[in-house]
Amino acid sequence: MKNHEEILFCNDAFYQAFWGRDMKVMRDVWASINPVACIHPGSSPLTELRIILASWRSIFQNPNCPRIVHQTDEVLFYGDVALVTCYEWDERQPENVLLATNGFARESGTYRMVFHQAGASPAPPERPTESRPPMH
Repeated sequence: MKNHEEILFCNDAFYQAFWGRDMKVMRDVWASINPVACIHPGSSPLTELRIILASWRSIFQNPNCPRIVHQTDEVLFYGDVALVTCYEWDERQPENVLLATNGFARESGTYRMVFHQAGASPAPPERPTESRPPMH
């Protein structure tokens, strides 16, 4: 159970960085030693940390940056690797739901993000009645 809570904390830190447009937290979330990959909706895969972080910086600088809230669906463990599936939506456009997979791997004793991909969701989940930013 301890690992499950740690993964949820790391996943939430990612969404907190997104919500707050916080590059320092976003940088801290991502792995710096393990291989990484990020696939933004409708984009090609990014596989270099510096390019991934530049993509987030660009997203955060956009005045129309989405105010993403999320609902965790499931956490799957594969040894020291965990995958989290989440539903994401912009609180300003709640009808546009994305399905995301976030991957985490142990690095220097803690879990760090090694993978993020988001795309259109075929069947949106039933969302909580109140949208709010992720909480630690």
